[in-house]
Amino acid sequence: MRYGALILAALALAANGQPNSDQVEPDTADVASDSEFVGRYNGNSFETAMGMEIAADGTFRWGLSVGGLDLRAQGTWMQDGDRIFLTSDPKPVPAEFRWKGTEKNEDGPWVKVVRASNGKPFQYASLSAECKNGEQVFGQVYRDGWPSKERYANEELHEGEELPFAKCDEPETITFRLSSYNIKSETHSLRELGWKPGETAVFEFESNDLGVADFSGVTGYLEDGVIKLSGGEWPLELRKMPAPSEQTEEP
Repeated sequence: MRYGALILAALALAANGQPNSDQVEPDTADVASDSEFVGRYNGNSFETAMGMEIAADGTFRWGLSVGGLDLRAQGTWMQDGDRIFLTSDPKPVPAEFRWKGTEKNEDGPWVKVVRASNGKPFQYASLSAECKNGEQVFGQVYRDGWPSKERYANEELHEGEELPFAKCDEPETITFRLSSYNIKSETHSLRELGWKPGETAVFEFESNDLGVADFSGVTGYLEDGVIKLSGGEWPLELRKMPAPSEQTEEP
């Protein structure tokens, strides 16, 4: 059937960039090749491609693509009664924001983020800051940092919006977020890191296994041909596809 092309596209995401040399082989003695879970699953919806393959050798692959977001997972599975238990293998390392140092910059931004790999600006993070005067402010990290004087110089403020410099007298803590990937950094105390007014606090973004979801601890069961998974970042439901021998090509 033609919807199989979308499921294959999603599964291709799971296959890309996944190291195999360190992967632990599953204990096939605990895996039943005739398990009702073995097969391919279709989780496609409007503008979303999602697929999963649960193999008879005790491994699984999962992939999702929606808008500019691509996620994948792989690992091993075991069955206990009517439930399946998943474990990511290798276990993904989350992305992180690391302290790099300070730059003297009287008129510059309070905070800047660069890529750990090449030192180039990283502009995809949002942040929240607790200020010395008790205010809490939120913002987006731009190429020139946060707050971005270039951004506020070239764009009109929205109704009710305030310049961060006007609302926050001095940032004391910074917390970074990548909402699309559900990533939240630790809260960084700028004073403890050695930052002083008149300087820019510089952080490095290390992507690590960004885009690889951790399915360890995810469990699921089959109901009316739909696998229902829980225990991860979001509940998931995917419909089991007919085996190739059962499929008929659409005219």
